[in-house]
Amino acid sequence: MIGRIIDSSELLAGDILLYRPRHPQYHQRIISKKTNSPYTHAAIYLGNDCIAESTFPCGIRKRPLTKSLRGTLYTAVLRTQLGFGDNRPKKLNEFIESLQKQKHLYDLISVFCFEQRSRKFFENQLEHVFQNYGKFSSNEEFSKRGFFCSAFIVACYCAVGVIDKTAQCAYPSNFFSPAGLYRDPTFGWLMGFLFENNKNIFPIENDPILDEVTFWEEFDDKWWAS
Repeated sequence: MIGRIIDSSELLAGDILLYRPRHPQYHQRIISKKTNSPYTHAAIYLGNDCIAESTFPCGIRKRPLTKSLRGTLYTAVLRTQLGFGDNRPKKLNEFIESLQKQKHLYDLISVFCFEQRSRKFFENQLEHVFQNYGKFSSNEEFSKRGFFCSAFIVACYCAVGVIDKTAQCAYPSNFFSPAGLYRDPTFGWLMGFLFENNKNIFPIENDPILDEVTFWEEFDDKWWAS
């Protein structure tokens, strides 16, 4: 079996979850086609069997990890190599609470515009960085926005400092799809795969993520084990 099967007990706060649906609905098939990836949703783990996500139409919410896995073929887990210890879990929860207080709806407009805008950004990324270097958004400014699922993850990583203020200009949140998260090592390396009820029912050898990411199991020094 290629790819490590992990248990939910191995998750840490800050881990990124990428969901592959078992029976994709129409909108999920569209997302998959437009992003050339089977992953159609992203969330972030908070600890204690709880995840945070942005969903249509309600926006930011928290819910149990076990419920979020229902109906999935499996879920890929990314973990940052920059560390998520110290006060980052606290900052993450505070940021999410500030977003929930604002009660923004899911950013559906950015979803409709995503393909064209994202392509244009990445074709001119260096120029965008040169023009916007030194500009950044504070957590308060982020909390005034609505997000779709993967844009929310990017905002979380900016809010806790995994993406430093000096690097924010290279990571506009609305230009990253779930596939964009695993294709950019800034969002972590692959820990492995979660299955609903811990039952492996699909051959992971067929997953394209295996050809595009670095596996944590290839390295001996793991920041969370020190």
